Amino acid sequence: MDRKQLERWMAEEEGGHDDAADAAFAQLFTAMPRLEPRPAFVEQAVAAAWQWRARRRRLVAFGWAAAAVLVAAGALAAYLASPTLAPPFIKVLAFMSGRAVPWFVAYATVAMSSWLTLVHVGGVIASALVTPARVAALVGVELFGLLAFFALQRIAGAGRFGDAQV
Repeated sequence: MDRKQLERWMAEEEGGHDDAADAAFAQLFTAMPRLEPRPAFVEQAVAAAWQWRARRRRLVAFGWAAAAVLVAAGALAAYLASPTLAPPFIKVLAFMSGRAVPWFVAYATVAMSSWLTLVHVGGVIASALVTPARVAALVGVELFGLLAFFALQRIAGAGRFGDAQV
């Protein structure tokens, strides 16, 4: 690389001459010496990549084998232990559900009655507040808002403020 080429490129860049700066940069870039890696480095990098790939494949294969062994052992243990563990498990489940289900039903009933009370209170308030005159006023306000939004959209979409036709 020649120092004069570098200075020429920098001067063209600072001067604002884009085409001349691009040409000077291309000339500077082509004058750069090529760096070639040593064959020993290439061999070492390729060998390391192949070793990493082989190790990764071994780990994936070992992981799948371990998962298969664990699933098979779990299934075998469940099959062999089910005659001795199933009856106590079913008894405990029946006992717990026999005690818990009535409480869950009672709590759900209380919760539903509270919600139904709130719904009833809301309905009473709504029937008191919603009269035909108030509904007409509310609909009028909504229509006026839609009209204003449409006008604003027309104004914002115009290229110039004088182009708006409302």
